[in-house]
Amino acid sequence: MKQLFFNHILFVFCLFTLSSGYGQLSLDSCQAKARRNYPMIKQFGLIDQTKAYTTSNANKAFLPQLSFNIIGGVVDGFPSFDAPGSTDNSSSSMQLISVVQLNQAIWDGGITKANKEIIKANSEKETAEVEVALYQIRERVDNLFFGILLIDAQIDQQEIYLDILQKNTKRIEIAVENGTAYKSDLDEVKVELLNAEERILELNYNKKAYKEVLAAMMGEPLSETTSLQKPSMKVNDLQQSINRPELSMFASQRAMIDAQAGLNRSTLYPKIGLLGFGTFLNPGINFGASDIDRILVAGLSLSWDVSGLYRNGNNKKLEEVNLLKVDNQEEAFLFNTNLQIDQTQIELQKYQDLIEKSEEVLAIKSRIKKAYEVKYENGVSTMTELLDKTNEENLANQKLIFQEIQYLQKVYEYKYKSGN
Repeated sequence: MKQLFFNHILFVFCLFTLSSGYGQLSLDSCQAKARRNYPMIKQFGLIDQTKAYTTSNANKAFLPQLSFNIIGGVVDGFPSFDAPGSTDNSSSSMQLISVVQLNQAIWDGGITKANKEIIKANSEKETAEVEVALYQIRERVDNLFFGILLIDAQIDQQEIYLDILQKNTKRIEIAVENGTAYKSDLDEVKVELLNAEERILELNYNKKAYKEVLAAMMGEPLSETTSLQKPSMKVNDLQQSINRPELSMFASQRAMIDAQAGLNRSTLYPKIGLLGFGTFLNPGINFGASDIDRILVAGLSLSWDVSGLYRNGNNKKLEEVNLLKVDNQEEAFLFNTNLQIDQTQIELQKYQDLIEKSEEVLAIKSRIKKAYEVKYENGVSTMTELLDKTNEENLANQKLIFQEIQYLQKVYEYKYKSGN
């Protein structure tokens, strides 16, 4: 019985633990889901398949190459040596010629190896380009995530303000019944109640629109009860180094240029292989006592196309120019990114200072509002003055919350810009 009771308590505890975290979404999880749901993520699999097929084709360059041709027609020009009394078999009659050639590469000057390097470099370049495209999703998710947090903060603050107004409404209704307050005081509070309810309604519609876009990016619905987990205000030291995927893309572009240069160099060397060649004639050529109906040749082959030597100098210069272009693009990217990071650092410092001042202002506004509550109860101030001070405290608190969320948004903007 005790064990059964213990198991029941454990089950309730586990259920409570799971339900307490239900519907909570962190920024990291939103980014991961949006990345997995983005259609371009399929490009990685397609790039791997393309690399595998093209590499397999490149490896087949060393397989024996067999060609077979048949020619039918009139062959003229071969001499005929007919024996006395034999039937004339002139070489000008119809002939059927079959040509079979077998080539086996031994050394192709490094072309196959260079082609495989190009395939590998091109695959890495395409992968890096997809990573750059996917990385941009992170910024879009950040903007939506913090936009929802800002709306949530406004709704929370409006609901707190609404609760204060409702409490004041009840208190004033009692005062009106006792003749210690005017009915106009009650009307003023009711107007503020309606305004607060209207703002909450508008904010909820805005939040719904933001969540629908975020849900579409993640590929899963977000219920009304799903809440976003606000990141911690405790921010570790932000790294100043740049680790953006664009840097990998520039490196892959250089590797592609180097691989192409390797292919250009391999075309400068001769190619060595085994050659088998056979010609079959039907009918054969009559040389008196014998007919020749086939010719077979086998041995080593050497081929060398020297046209690549003429272009070698210009190819090297083009490689240098292409590398300089990539260097220039990377330099411009780093220049612009460092400017953005510097600007974000200034904004981070700005929000840190603003938050500190807003906390001081909110503390003062809270003391002022409490003082006016006492004044109103003692008949020294009007309800309008009390509502003004309550609204001022509400605005000060709302401003502080906005600044805190905007500070966090700048922190993640810094992380996005730096790639850390």
